[in-house]
Order: sequence, then structure tokens, then C-alpha cells
Amino acid sequence: MRIFLVSALCFFLSACVSTYKPAEEGVAGYRDLRVDKTTFYVEYTESSRIEWDQLNAFALKRCAEIAKEQGYRFFDVISKDEKTVFLKSDVDEIEITTMGVMVGETPSFPVTHKYKAGARIEGRRVTYKIKLAKE
Repeated sequence: MRIFLVSALCFFLSACVSTYKPAEEGVAGYRDLRVDKTTFYVEYTESSRIEWDQLNAFALKRCAEIAKEQGYRFFDVISKDEKTVFLKSDVDEIEITTMGVMVGETPSFPVTHKYKAGARIEGRRVTYKIKLAKE
């Protein structure tokens, strides 16, 4: 019984966790754009449930990866922009089932939300403009 309770608790807590990933299929994740040899834009987009600190950490992680991939040890942040965005769905209907429990709420059964085509879903986006540097 104890193992079941620990497993259930981990499952509930993991429902609100975001993972670091590229935005290959969909909106969530990172994207980057090279402006010139040493200048890049790095953007990270996620659900509005994800805290700004987490989005910034993910974007800065991608900035560090770009610097390393390009053979640089450092990067300077030229600018940073945080904004709330509204994500539009192209599908006819999507169902999102939530198992997570927010702080202060009592545990409940899964909650399913249905969004129709064209629904506006709130998200957060942070964008960094960086310049790669050797020193």
C-alpha cells in the first residue's frame, strides 16, 4: 500500500512539470535563430502554468548549448523579453486531462478540458538575444 501511495503522489506532482525540449512538433519548447556568426535569438514557450523562472532557466540552458556548439565559452545577453502569448489550435477538438493538484487544493479525480478549433490557450514566452564571446 505504501508503494502505491508514493507512486500516486509522484504521478500527481509530475503532471505540472515541464521538460526541456526543442519545439519540433508543436509550440512548447525552444527555438533559436542565427542572426550572424555570433548573434542568436533563443526563445522558449510553455504553458502559462509554468513559472517564469523555469522558462528563463530553459532558455538560458539553450543559450549555453549554442555557445558550446559554436566553440565559444561565454555569451552576453543583449536583450530579454518576457510576454504572455495566446496559442491557437488548428485541430477540430482537443482534450487535456489534468491529474495534478495545485497547492492548497484537495486531491480529486482527473479533470478533462475540451478546447474547440480556434481556442485561445494562454502561454508564456521568453526570448533572449545573445552575443557569443570567447572571454
